[in-house]
Amino acid sequence: MVHGTVTAAAATNTWGISGPAFLLFYVIAGLLAIAAGYAIRASVLRRIDPAWPPAGSLTPSETALLVDDRRPVLAALAQLRGHGIIDSSGKPVRPYSAGEASDLDQISRTLWASLSRSDQLNMTSMLVATAGVTDRMRKDLSYRGYLFGDQQRKALRTARFPLFAVLLLGLARLIAGVASHHSVVFLVIVMIVLDVVTIVVGRAPRLTRRGRDTIEQARSNNLHLRPANAPAYAAYGAGSAALAVALYGSLVLWTLDPALAGAADLAAGASGGGSSSCGSGSSCGTSDSGGGSSCGSSSSCGSSCGGGGCGG
Repeated sequence: MVHGTVTAAAATNTWGISGPAFLLFYVIAGLLAIAAGYAIRASVLRRIDPAWPPAGSLTPSETALLVDDRRPVLAALAQLRGHGIIDSSGKPVRPYSAGEASDLDQISRTLWASLSRSDQLNMTSMLVATAGVTDRMRKDLSYRGYLFGDQQRKALRTARFPLFAVLLLGLARLIAGVASHHSVVFLVIVMIVLDVVTIVVGRAPRLTRRGRDTIEQARSNNLHLRPANAPAYAAYGAGSAALAVALYGSLVLWTLDPALAGAADLAAGASGGGSSSCGSGSSCGTSDSGGGSSCGSSSSCGSSCGGGGCGG
């Protein structure tokens, strides 16, 4: 009688494995996959993100692009205003000279041409007008080791493979558990946690170590340009405002020329694109240069799991 009861219970378990037993195995497998994913991530980042010293100097617009995609336009606007080539309404007042052409970034010259043809001064139109230049600049900075490029991002995605394998196993168990009318609530919770970790593990930061070091050094060397210090940008040269915008955002434009900032419809005190305090845009570097926060994935199933309620 006892033997028959045990056999019947085993037959009702999905794949012949009880829910609590499978969930314990699945959590352990998930933790091992997370460890493997971060190990792969660290290995990939060591290959594509070595501790290079800064290579040469960057233009204000290149420095701005390290922070976010909008800021080069703001730096170009400040550069044109700093040279007196546009007025407070953003309208060109004269062509730039041959000597000034060498001082202006390519995106500034492109923006000047766009402003000469249009009466509109807003971020959308300026971003559209300079999109080609920005894209070329982004590719160049990726090639020079400041920004993560497509090739580096593809390499970093391999860190997700161990977690994908565990998630596929969980999906198969989930389908089988639902088909046999078993509770799979705890399995779903663990899979959601693993899914979040999978996204984090394969996410590429905006900047390489070289890019982060460059931003940090530039800010350290140009503290006098911070808007909080109320600098007279004209005293530091015509290009100082552009570099200040690149490092400290659109608040510099409000300090330099409030009428111009207002005409461009910039939010007062905004960063001009959502930079982070570490200077790496949407992502700050971590100890492995990963640019993301680690997600805890430990999950336990105590005695409350009972029966087949944990993992189907």
